[in-house]
Amino acid sequence: MTDLSTSPCADDTTPRTTEPSDLDVAIRVAQQLLDSGDATILRESLRILLRALDAEPLTEEEAVRRSVDRAFPAVAAFLAQERGEGQ
Repeated sequence: MTDLSTSPCADDTTPRTTEPSDLDVAIRVAQQLLDSGDATILRESLRILLRALDAEPLTEEEAVRRSVDRAFPAVAAFLAQERGEGQ
């Protein structure tokens, strides 16, 4: 029988060197917001999770814009500049 008590996975106190994913961060924030009990905050925590999962309900126009942003970042930056965003 193998003794797993000395395996590297037995003690999870080793520091992680990788950054948490967007989903990890969204889950942590949503968990903190859930403690408030405020309906508006609960709604916001769900929206954060849905956005992290890329499952947020969108208008057709917003879905197209996000698709273009992902596929063509240079075009998205140009269009944002033309609209005066980020100034």
